[in-house]
Amino acid sequence: MFRAGLFITLIFGIWGLVLYFRKAPSSGGFRSTLVLTEALFIVQGLVGIGMFLGGRRPHDGLHWLYGILLVIVLPIAATYTSGRDTRREPLVYGIAGLFMAGLTIRALTTGG
Repeated sequence: MFRAGLFITLIFGIWGLVLYFRKAPSSGGFRSTLVLTEALFIVQGLVGIGMFLGGRRPHDGLHWLYGILLVIVLPIAATYTSGRDTRREPLVYGIAGLFMAGLTIRALTTGG
């Protein structure tokens, strides 16, 4: 699941930046990728909770923070872009995607 999370965040991060610099609007495919990314991290969080209840513990307590941030970054970005200039929407999501890619790598290093 780590690799899937890393790849999808890098893909939509770069995709968002390309859309922004090309001055293209967000497409339905781009928005669908955002929804799938959010679903992936929610499922990953549920698997992590199951592992915790099964006795596995992360090496560092920051692992929980990274996991929570991975779930809430996209809704925060959606709230920020809602009702604003649609031109900036791909930029905000692109930056959020690259931020989430970094969080994904950090979560791996603090995990169990």
